[in-house]
Amino acid sequence: MTATDAVTTEVIRGGLSAAALEMNRTLVRTAHNPLLYEVQDFGLGIVGADGRLWAEAPGIAGFISALSDTIRSGIDSHGPDGFREGDVLIVNDPFLTGTHISDTSVYSPIFHAGTLIGFAIVTAHWADIGGKSPGGWAPDTTDVYQEGICFTHQRLVRAGTPNDELLRFIETNVRVPDLVRGDLAAQMASCRRGIERVQRLCDRYGSGTVVDAMDRIIERTDAAMRARIAQLPDGRYEASVELDHDGIDRTKRQRVAVQIEIAGEILRVTFDGTSPTAAGPINDPGARCDVRCALKGLLAPYEVGNEGHVTAFDFDVEPGLLVSPERPAPVDSYGYVGVALIELVIRALAPVLPDRAPAGGYQIFGVDLYRVDARDGEPFVFTDVHPGGAGARPDHDGPALIFVGDGDTRNTPVEVIETRYPLRVERHELLPEFSGAGRRRGGPGVARDFRILQPGIQMQYTVENTRDPLAKGLDGGEDGEPGVLIVNPETDREIVMTDRVTAYGPLEVGDLLSVRSGGGGGFGRPEEPAT
Repeated sequence: MTATDAVTTEVIRGGLSAAALEMNRTLVRTAHNPLLYEVQDFGLGIVGADGRLWAEAPGIAGFISALSDTIRSGIDSHGPDGFREGDVLIVNDPFLTGTHISDTSVYSPIFHAGTLIGFAIVTAHWADIGGKSPGGWAPDTTDVYQEGICFTHQRLVRAGTPNDELLRFIETNVRVPDLVRGDLAAQMASCRRGIERVQRLCDRYGSGTVVDAMDRIIERTDAAMRARIAQLPDGRYEASVELDHDGIDRTKRQRVAVQIEIAGEILRVTFDGTSPTAAGPINDPGARCDVRCALKGLLAPYEVGNEGHVTAFDFDVEPGLLVSPERPAPVDSYGYVGVALIELVIRALAPVLPDRAPAGGYQIFGVDLYRVDARDGEPFVFTDVHPGGAGARPDHDGPALIFVGDGDTRNTPVEVIETRYPLRVERHELLPEFSGAGRRRGGPGVARDFRILQPGIQMQYTVENTRDPLAKGLDGGEDGEPGVLIVNPETDREIVMTDRVTAYGPLEVGDLLSVRSGGGGGFGRPEEPAT
């Protein structure tokens, strides 16, 4: 059989997708932090030796979209011949990976018969990365150096020999070293599984055939994407939103704007009108990745991703904007702009994709609860990736418990929270009153009430777009309500929080935090009958 055999080509594509899926399962089964094994706050895949994505598995779409860029930055750093069999490298520099510093990438080269074939890579949110805020997402940093340890493609393992000094350095610079070291080991195990599976494919078909098959698949996917773009009406489509503030200057609104110009099979993205790089950490170094996520989701929603799904998109990005920050700009809360871009792309293209584009969904929202001083009790860091309501579809109400920017992430089960942390969950229910009304109503918000059971616990609160909501209604539908946090509701100590905070506390034993996420926008006028 030859690489031109269509059956062989599809078997190889399926084999690489299966390899990525096995990487996913290995990570979930070996991770120490519920943020990985329950919430699945990660993205992973197989990338070719030239830095093009070959295969991915379910995970955070923004992470997956950034895998190729991350590997290419590693190739730029070490050179195409700078890797050895048995190497394991680490990188989380936001200006190399396109995410924030907590999202740490671990990757390994894949060799077959002495030839570099590709890379297995896992990007995962660490429980802690040092810096001023446990678990990351600091709302008020003023430069990237405050945000944690920064890795720039250092070797954790060199040709099979662990770099014990670097591993000890990591352990002494994070607040929960056992948890971080366990998750790091899980990422390395996941990469090993990917290497094994790709090598088996090469044993069976030959490495040249595998590489040639993926070249053909990427070329074919690119052609299909260009054909889909060509079917859309030529024109310029745009959308924008204003954020509440940047975390430092709370009097100044920040604007995110995106334009999509379609001419034949060319799709060009610009960001004219977007605010300059902010003083606070809402700057997004991975704007291209976020836009690619939305475009791939609209144009090829059911296909396993490869590099061919994004090569048809051109970008013209002026440096020095919210969407194009440069070192040492702070970026720890980059996700607000990232999710806004995804929603804005969908909103901009809704007129030309009316059967696919939903109404707007809720913005990133949730709490981090943590204790870092052992004198108060055992240290822990709990990040609650709080689900909410997505926008309604033309033919269906908006889904609940979902978040467009986080792909396949889940919520942490109540049983896991209560067995691992000094917290009791006294309520976990849907909030239909947060949904935007419409012919099809938006997805509901979600309430979680946490009772504080031990002393020394502090909180960080994540919220945005409370004044100009992302959860916009579409085609006459109403907007969804933004999220809110209420401390000790319906008591004389009630505090309603509509703005993000860091290091709030320490909370008192017995305090109740009612965390209520936003709902999705409605689709169609409410008075219209559903069809």
